[in-house]
Amino acid sequence: MATGQRLVVSIEGKQEEFPWVWLRDNCQCSHCFEAISRCRIHNLTEWEIGVKPSKVEVDQGAVKVDWEGGHLSSFPLDWLKERSFREEARALYREKVATPQELWGCKLAKRIPTADFTQVMEDDAALLDWLETLDRLGFVLMQGVPVERGPVPKLQARVAFERLTHYGPGYTVEVRPDPSNISHTAHRIFFHTDLTYYDHMPGTIFLHCIEQHEGEGGETMLVDGFNAAKILRENHPEMYQLLSNTVASFTDVGKDFIKFDSISQQPFFVHNGRGELIRLNWSHFARDSHLDAPIDQVEELYRAMRTFDDLMNSEENHIRLKMKPGDMVTVKNTRVMHGRSELKGGISGRSLQCGYMDWDEIRSRIRVTKAKLASQA
Repeated sequence: MATGQRLVVSIEGKQEEFPWVWLRDNCQCSHCFEAISRCRIHNLTEWEIGVKPSKVEVDQGAVKVDWEGGHLSSFPLDWLKERSFREEARALYREKVATPQELWGCKLAKRIPTADFTQVMEDDAALLDWLETLDRLGFVLMQGVPVERGPVPKLQARVAFERLTHYGPGYTVEVRPDPSNISHTAHRIFFHTDLTYYDHMPGTIFLHCIEQHEGEGGETMLVDGFNAAKILRENHPEMYQLLSNTVASFTDVGKDFIKFDSISQQPFFVHNGRGELIRLNWSHFARDSHLDAPIDQVEELYRAMRTFDDLMNSEENHIRLKMKPGDMVTVKNTRVMHGRSELKGGISGRSLQCGYMDWDEIRSRIRVTKAKLASQA
């Protein structure tokens, strides 16, 4: 049925509405759409925004539209159903492309999510389970990893490819006499997101334990930053807003794989267009002394930062584990912050091979693997 600005059609007993402008923009004919690359090949300038149909009919499971000016489009009812504008349908699609996040605190220590390296490398179902758990919880402990350099890039290649940074490919974290980063010292490392000084911060961290500190300390500390932010928002909404609206500078200057001088200016809490928290920028090591905030807000900002830090450091909100050689922590860097307890007792032989990957590649691999497994069922 053609009514005003919309097509109204019944699909499986539900009345669906589709604006004419949206239908014309999404014509699936070969003149408007490239089926193999799945991309639109016409431009908004090539048809009138106020275009109307001259004839509409439902035939053989499709809505066929003759447009004013002579163009013909056909829209299968199943295709239209998948693109319904009803709120519940749009919510289902949001869940399909962005996994709902399961927030956690210290109780996760009793059910640490794990994956087996060999199974992940050899079995697509195990690969999918690891990636989906990493997406949902933000952290998975990979076990049974060969105690040697090399598994990190192999695992990255199993998914997609490495995200290279100025620390170089497959770099190693260990105590050095000339540290280019605090991770190369024996100091305690507070909760932080890695590479906050990149505008496009890597979404995933791989930390593979090759040798562990034999003395006291060296525990990996993990906190769900989204959970801590939720608690802050519920109890101190004004502090949450301040951390969401204040732009801080994060910087890293030095020499490693290359000589670098990186600066990024970002809010502490980043939200998407729907107001959902999607990224945390938190690193007191990398936070610069330049602060882009009105002077009257500085004291309140520090109180907000301290309150958020206190929430993360609370025993009920984080977990600790001392990795053994052959363990690898995989972490969603935009959400779960990591740290390390002080390496006590002098120089440590602790050695981790590290790497990064963009979260876009992980979500892509999840969808590709789901489709592959479905086709084999």
